[in-house]
Amino acid sequence: MYKIFIPVCLCLVFVCGCSSSNPQGRLAIEGEVTIGGKPVNGGSIEFEPVGSQTERTQSGSTITNGKYSIPAQQGLVAGDYKVRITVMEEVPGSRVDDPDPMKSKVEYRDIAPSNFGSASEQEVTVTKSGKQVFNFAM
Repeated sequence: MYKIFIPVCLCLVFVCGCSSSNPQGRLAIEGEVTIGGKPVNGGSIEFEPVGSQTERTQSGSTITNGKYSIPAQQGLVAGDYKVRITVMEEVPGSRVDDPDPMKSKVEYRDIAPSNFGSASEQEVTVTKSGKQVFNFAM
């Protein structure tokens, strides 16, 4: 009985001790985003890998009260990333309220500068050590 019990226990210890809930080594990412010196509220931020990363990850977050946070489980592995920020604002005078929801409408526009949005020129490097904080002032 003991001849089987001990090897089984050792195997369980090895398997449990070596497993990881984060096998890719993803890192938590956080920071602040402002536009015209004011905190962005209701925007979004995306990180897309650039170059030839072998462990490619992509992630993003909403921006609330000027802050965003991506937990390690959804975070990024070390490498270079292009950053895209979207900040939607209601177009003044575009809102049409109607009792029939099918006739109600509102238009929005992205107020983030183009060099932060679809034509982003922003890049960051995520490193394997230290806290990963990236702030953006538009």
